[in-house]
Amino acid sequence: MRLGYLYSRYPVLSQTFCDAEMLELERREDEIILGSLYPPKTALRHEYLKKLRAPIRYAPPSRELDALARKAKRAGRWPSALVAQHEKKYGAEYKAALRARNALFFVELFEGARVRHFHVHFANRAAHTAMFVKAVSGIPFSMTAHGQDFMSDLGNDELLRELCASAEFVGAETDFSRDLLAARCPESRSKIFRVYNGIDLSRFPRRDMLLHVPGRAEARPSKIRFLSVGRLVPFKGFDILIDACAELQKTRNKFRLRNYWRRRLARGTGGAREPAEFGRTNSFCRRAIAKLRAGGVARLRCFCPGFRARRSWGERCFPTVIAEAMATGKPVVSTTVAGIPELVANGENGLLVSPRDARALANAMEQLARDENLRGDFGRAGRLRIEQKLRSRKQSSRCLSASSRLPKGVPNDERGQGGSAAPSGDAS
Repeated sequence: MRLGYLYSRYPVLSQTFCDAEMLELERREDEIILGSLYPPKTALRHEYLKKLRAPIRYAPPSRELDALARKAKRAGRWPSALVAQHEKKYGAEYKAALRARNALFFVELFEGARVRHFHVHFANRAAHTAMFVKAVSGIPFSMTAHGQDFMSDLGNDELLRELCASAEFVGAETDFSRDLLAARCPESRSKIFRVYNGIDLSRFPRRDMLLHVPGRAEARPSKIRFLSVGRLVPFKGFDILIDACAELQKTRNKFRLRNYWRRRLARGTGGAREPAEFGRTNSFCRRAIAKLRAGGVARLRCFCPGFRARRSWGERCFPTVIAEAMATGKPVVSTTVAGIPELVANGENGLLVSPRDARALANAMEQLARDENLRGDFGRAGRLRIEQKLRSRKQSSRCLSASSRLPKGVPNDERGQGGSAAPSGDAS
């Protein structure tokens, strides 16, 4: 099978789920025709890119796009009606003419490769461009909406509804985001379904998982290392984690916290801004950096993501780092925000607390610190959950099934149901 992919910007270091999906398709001997509107902003690449066989084709400079537009107008392929309609409905801000010019390049790319279907990750300018690709060529597309893209970045629910209506099917990464999307786009509800971001388990072998030892002294605190990973921005909630650690110190538990944050990159230079630069504009960052300087992780025992998660921010995405931590067999402490409870079952493979509650977080961390058997049980259960739910081969197969057998290929149990935000439980 030959399948096209279109991105707004590719590759993006943090979007390893996109890489894993395409790598799995290539493993199945499917051919990927890969296009991106813009190149990456930095030279840093994930190791996945070394394995990807598909070359990346980027939209050319404006001069070449203008030439393509003139050629299309002479041939009667310029989507003048759709451009005029979108300029009137959405205004100059949404750059309908530019989307159409970019689309012409990808029309030539996909038609030349005889692509019969292409997929877009994120409901953003790439998805908008996909509408014009379809209008010019008739090649159908599908889309995965991830959360932040349709909840805030796109900025126009009417355009979102048009994107979903134009797509053959729409994937959402959690039941939670699927139902939010279906509520915003009720006319497309029947073709919106959930597909989790797959995890390549070959990168996370089963090792270093604690075994359950009957009779082990569970009440004795043991030295424990907590790890937190995320961008150094306020809504990730590292200040809440720091407050929780201050509470935990009062109990005299022996622990060490190590935080890894993804630093922003200076635009246009490719150079990394030092974390201290954040502190000049954000007191939260000054505090976080000062308190997260020391310590190292020799052997990770527990994973803690950020814990602030305002409703306007925290519901936008599903943290891939949680799934990766569970894949390594590490117990997780997280919050009840968005789609996290779909993967982390409180008391079964991890502990969940309310967002912005440092005391509850400290209690959960202390519970794990005092019970080595519990850490081991949660770690093994978390790994099993990933094997059952998020194996990349399984998730890629579901996308292929949907794209090859629409509309019958979209499982009923994973479509948006009646606007309810209730998750579909163990539907896999």
